[in-house]
Amino acid sequence: MALKVALTGGIACGKSMAERAFRARGCRVLDADAAVRALEGPGGAAVGPIARRFGAAMVGADGGVDRARLGALAFGDARARADLEAIVLPLLRRAVGAWLAGAGPGDISVFSAATLFEQGWERGWDGIVCVRASAATQRRRLAAARGLSPEAAEARLAAQWPAEEKARRADWVLDNDLDDPAALDAQVGALVARWRRDLGPDR
Repeated sequence: MALKVALTGGIACGKSMAERAFRARGCRVLDADAAVRALEGPGGAAVGPIARRFGAAMVGADGGVDRARLGALAFGDARARADLEAIVLPLLRRAVGAWLAGAGPGDISVFSAATLFEQGWERGWDGIVCVRASAATQRRRLAAARGLSPEAAEARLAAQWPAEEKARRADWVLDNDLDDPAALDAQVGALVARWRRDLGPDR
C-alpha cells in the first residue's frame, strides 16, 4: 500500500518549507512548478505547442521556452493565460500520473501545487494538506522577502483563493503563522508519523 497526497497553500504561507520537511522524512515530493519547468525546458513536451500558439520567439536559444517573455504575456492577457493553461495543464496531469505510478509499496508521494483547488485538482488523492498563514502574515512576508509594494502584494493574493478557504477544504492543516520553521517541521513530522502508522509497520 502506498499513499498519495496533495500539498497546497497560499502564497507566502510556507509551502516550499513544508516540501523540504516532507523530503527530509523520506517522502517522494514533486513540485508542480518544477514539473512545468521541465515540460517547458529544452526537449519538453510543452515547447512545440507553445511555439505554435504563441510564436517561435517564445523559444530561447537553448530550445526551451523563454519563461520570462511568456509569463509577461500571459500575466497581462486573460485569453493568452487560458490558452497557455490549456496546453500545459493536461501535460502536467499526465506527468504527475506517471510519477505517481512509479511509487513503490509503502511510499508516501506528495504532489505540491499552489493552485490545486483553483485548477479543480482536488480529487483522486488520499488526502490534501494545506499550509496556512493569515492574510496579514502573507502581506508582511511578501513585502519583506520579495520586496513587493502593498498594491503588488494584494494583486498576488487576489490571484489565488484565500488560504483560509483552502484550509477549510483540506484534510490536514499545517499552521505557519509564527515564522517558526521548527514548529512547521514538527507538524510535518507528526503528520508523516501518523501516515506511516496507517500504512503499517516498518513504513
